[in-house]
Amino acid sequence: MRSVVTIGCALVVLGSTGHATARNDERWIGTWATAAQPARPSAVQTFRNQTLRLIVHSSVAGTRVRIRVSNTFGDRPLAIGNAHIARRRSGADIDPASDRALTFRGRPAATIPVHSIVVSDPVDLTVPALSDLAISLFFPQTAAATTSHSLALQTNYVSAEAGDATAAAAFPIAKSIAVWPFLIGVDVSSSRGATIVAFGSSTTDGDGSTRDANQRWPDILAARLQQSGQYAALGVLNEGIIGNRLLFDSPRTATNPFGASLGEAE
Repeated sequence: MRSVVTIGCALVVLGSTGHATARNDERWIGTWATAAQPARPSAVQTFRNQTLRLIVHSSVAGTRVRIRVSNTFGDRPLAIGNAHIARRRSGADIDPASDRALTFRGRPAATIPVHSIVVSDPVDLTVPALSDLAISLFFPQTAAATTSHSLALQTNYVSAEAGDATAAAAFPIAKSIAVWPFLIGVDVSSSRGATIVAFGSSTTDGDGSTRDANQRWPDILAARLQQSGQYAALGVLNEGIIGNRLLFDSPRTATNPFGASLGEAE
């Protein structure tokens, strides 16, 4: 591992660019991530018998995929009734041919204990670099989004209270939201590659960037690596948190959703 530190951010390169020779030795590379934050008490959104369709932008290509879901700041277990992943077509709609049901230890449902994270089982799905994915999570019980990322700069979607819409090609939108509840990572499998993790505060998190444009500087870095050809196997993960600090936790108040210091980051 090697790292490059600059003012206001840190870049950490994980893994190597060697080749994996078999599926038992498959190399998992982060293609998208965000940092888990405690939601402001006044801003905690609650979902019940509803589906979230969360949009993320890949940085590196792969042929298999898995997701990470967090209940890090939850005070009760988080029940997931079903989960799907697909390539996005436009808005909240997906390419139905790419839709894949996700499982957790072989089952479509999972319960995440408090202060914990779950990783889905991998599924075969071709994920192009710099493409949009739609991750759909169904919550049959009350799910309070105490774990979220506040500065998503991405339009995400909530269904009406109509049950499981994880496989819907045309998503039944009840409202849109501008945060990422629960979802913290998407990994892809590739024969070679490594992951670059960007840490930092508002500049890294994308404050001031245009919503839905994927123009945060880690996004631009990912695009340039793809254009280079030579470094196209490098994934870029944005773990920035607006207001984050290096040595001390940001003070958590009713109006401050900032997260743990870099020294305590997961």
